[in-house]
Amino acid sequence: MGWTRGRCTIRRIYTNHLLCSGCRACSVACTVAHFGVADDSRGAIQILRDPLEGYEFQAVCRLCEDPECVAACMAVALSIEPDTGRVVFDRDRCVGCAMCVMVCPHHAVVPDWRAGKAIICDQCEGRDMPACVVACATGAVEFVEVEEAAKLEK
Repeated sequence: MGWTRGRCTIRRIYTNHLLCSGCRACSVACTVAHFGVADDSRGAIQILRDPLEGYEFQAVCRLCEDPECVAACMAVALSIEPDTGRVVFDRDRCVGCAMCVMVCPHHAVVPDWRAGKAIICDQCEGRDMPACVVACATGAVEFVEVEEAAKLEK
């Protein structure tokens, strides 16, 4: 599977834990953009702390080529958008089983215990730039081409 389809260049959110201050502005911006509330526990980007290594880690959808979350979704609430490779989440179809949460190797699918649904990044569909990227003051969260992100992660 190529990351460029037709004229569409595939982009995803890339995070750099070395630049992360742990402020959670990205997660708060996500919840404000999607739910209208400043509640970082409901953000599709989560800041996880590794106390042994002493750094913050941003968990967000990495647009896996063969996403385990999509395969595990028994309600068919998750699918892959053919043009962009983005994982599309149909919140109305979600039954809250949390299988997608359990199988995601990147901790990028978050349970929304209040709503009994999953939360997954939609890259702020319809916006020029994802809210988390705009909110990040340190540059730890960027919106880059998938191929560039793969190079940066090596």
